[in-house]
Amino acid sequence: MSEHITHTAVMEDGARLALYSPDICEPFKITLRSRPDIALLAATTRSGDKFTVQLLRDARERWASRKAGDMVLEKLAYVLGWRCHLASDRTFKPGFRVLDPEHYARGGSDEDEDGGGPSNVSIYQDVVVFRVVYRSGRAAPFLPSSLDFRMESHPAATFVPVAQAEPLFQSLWQVSLIDCQSFRGGTKEPDKWLKMFFQRFQPVTVDVQRYARAYHAPDPDLMRRYIVEPNFYDPANALVTLARSLQRGQTPAGFDLPAALRAAPGQSLYAQALERTYRYLHAASEYFVNRIDEEELKSRCDVGKPHVPAVPKG
Repeated sequence: MSEHITHTAVMEDGARLALYSPDICEPFKITLRSRPDIALLAATTRSGDKFTVQLLRDARERWASRKAGDMVLEKLAYVLGWRCHLASDRTFKPGFRVLDPEHYARGGSDEDEDGGGPSNVSIYQDVVVFRVVYRSGRAAPFLPSSLDFRMESHPAATFVPVAQAEPLFQSLWQVSLIDCQSFRGGTKEPDKWLKMFFQRFQPVTVDVQRYARAYHAPDPDLMRRYIVEPNFYDPANALVTLARSLQRGQTPAGFDLPAALRAAPGQSLYAQALERTYRYLHAASEYFVNRIDEEELKSRCDVGKPHVPAVPKG
């Protein structure tokens, strides 16, 4: 759940802007139209800065000779989704420590592996996006039951003991992820195998009940601190308005995209995330058609730069 709802929305909106823009190369548009599922999967992953440039270079070199089954298009879709994820991280995460210092004072981090789960500010922002972008689950890929306490609004909840089924499906999901790992048959040494197993095992630290409480009974003070005061989402911002129109299948005539992009850095956090996402995709597009070199690509996409400022020592 953490790094899921907001990251998914920013990726989908970024793709909409890219498809709308005349300045994004056609290979990207082909990719985003044909494999949005892979881009969405990448939008919720991690460690993209380690691989995106290499994969983008490979896709560029092999694009003209691509054929079904060689995974060139699929890898490019993953790279585009990854860049959208990184744009979200670099927009929202710097504010988490300011807006939710209690989470970090308790030893929490931006990730979930510490065992404490996501911060409250991350949860509240996800809940708002679920409500305003995905219309409380009435817009794909989510369902109205996504933020229920026990999927109580889903018709199947009448017949399935959800509280008992959840841990079972959680374990099956973890097993399926481990089953995808290449190390499974790569070593016969028990100690080495176990070490790799625990390194790659995906713990489940996200408590869905916290999301349900924030959605169904939001704390007014936390809404003020995390959403209203930092101006998290403003539907009046031009980029946000365009994204919602495109989501509805409407293409506004005469929209000034460059002006909207220039205005976004002074607007809501969500508009800033869309502007950064578009900027990253545009830089990648320019690289893909050989208008800029790799160093310029890295500079414009902030490759290797930390998401948050370093904490001074001492």
